[in-house]
Amino acid sequence: MKKLKLYFLLAAFACCCGQLKAADLNLGFVNFKTCVEQSKQGQHEKNAFEALKKQMTDALEKTDKELEEIAKKLEDQDYMDGLSPTAEEELKQKFQLLSQEYGRYQNQFYQLLNQANYKMLQTLHDEVSIAAEKVREKNRLSLILNEDSAFAHVTSLDYTLAVIEQMNKQFDAENAETVAQE
Repeated sequence: MKKLKLYFLLAAFACCCGQLKAADLNLGFVNFKTCVEQSKQGQHEKNAFEALKKQMTDALEKTDKELEEIAKKLEDQDYMDGLSPTAEEELKQKFQLLSQEYGRYQNQFYQLLNQANYKMLQTLHDEVSIAAEKVREKNRLSLILNEDSAFAHVTSLDYTLAVIEQMNKQFDAENAETVAQE
């Protein structure tokens, strides 16, 4: 769907520009995935995502260990025989409540990871767009497209490294401001 919109946008752009010829268009392409993987901003966002993921995984593992301990007690017939009926019932209730809590944690974990992943990709998309616009202006290009929107292109039209360089400059400038404010 996005590619179809892009083609319509290009067609409209060509119509609006009058008798613009393909040779008059100076195009460039950027590999979004490479920008994300190799830029400082991409690494920063990835590290923040991984830290969140680790934090949530640690919380899930803690609850899982508690569940395992209670399950072992419930399976140990000698241990269960030594408990009063009230204590046995409390242990079973604790297991049930902890199981429900674990299920809620898992659901929250997946929702939070999906939201964080979406936010990370949106942030990186915005950063790539800003950097691509600066590269486009600097190189006097008419248009820079995501490489995924083209079936093929010559490597001389690839501006991925220039966009990554611009992203790194932006990242360094933003972090220098943050450090200066602290």
